[in-house]
Amino acid sequence: MTIQIVTDSTADLPDNLIKEYQISVVPLYVNIKTTNGLESLRDGVDIDHTTFYQTLANNDNLPTTSQPSAQDFYEVYKPMVDAGSQIISIHVSSKLSATYNAASQAKAMIGPNAPIEIVDSQQVSVGLGLIVLKAAQAIKETKELNDIASLIENIRNRIEVYVAVDTLDFLQKGGRIGKAAAFLGSVLKLKPILTMDEGEVRPLERVRTRIKAINRLAHLASSGGPIEDLFVFHNTTPEDCQSLQDTLTKQLPLKTITVCRLGPVVGTHAGPGAIGLGFLKS
Repeated sequence: MTIQIVTDSTADLPDNLIKEYQISVVPLYVNIKTTNGLESLRDGVDIDHTTFYQTLANNDNLPTTSQPSAQDFYEVYKPMVDAGSQIISIHVSSKLSATYNAASQAKAMIGPNAPIEIVDSQQVSVGLGLIVLKAAQAIKETKELNDIASLIENIRNRIEVYVAVDTLDFLQKGGRIGKAAAFLGSVLKLKPILTMDEGEVRPLERVRTRIKAINRLAHLASSGGPIEDLFVFHNTTPEDCQSLQDTLTKQLPLKTITVCRLGPVVGTHAGPGAIGLGFLKS
């Protein structure tokens, strides 16, 4: 029986990997106030990365984000199930979004015995992307659904994600991090470095300059022990991302380092200038 992979747009996977592994991506929504009212746009479908970040820079109103509907998931799941496929559907942390709940509702709409395994990644962006990629690779190796579910549990415990942001204001306004942490970061004019911990965004430390933040990211990866896979990412500063990639290429014995760009939904909360990395420990 064929196994299909479904994820959501917060995985921030590059298009070439999505096509290579035939991953189905259900988009979240970014809601932007315009002169015509509120526009609800599908992440990566109705608005591309470049257009979004231009809008973010020039719009006084911070966009909001929302999860896909159960119907959105149903329309992806139903044809797969009807074709006789099993589905493993891997999504952004349920502590950050109601996307997991919407996927679960869609499974219930199809039927309680639908061959769909819905997984809370406890991650976002490249952390989620790494889990999805490894699951897709396992499918190519003809692993069974139960084997892949066990693999994901193992992988989830070996992923580390770190991101440097210019300010915590965007995360604070979006309700994804505590107000006290946002206030402290703003007052001291420091560059916060964040991590994922038990499905939530947590402050890790603060450094004084952007260069020091990028160097610290490289150190976190190079001192993290043997690494199996590594993603680096940015949203508006490709030159900084290239610098980080070059540094890590020299420091780590990896054949490839995958470069990703944060999409509109994750970018809404991270704000312009975000740069980071995620890796899977061996």
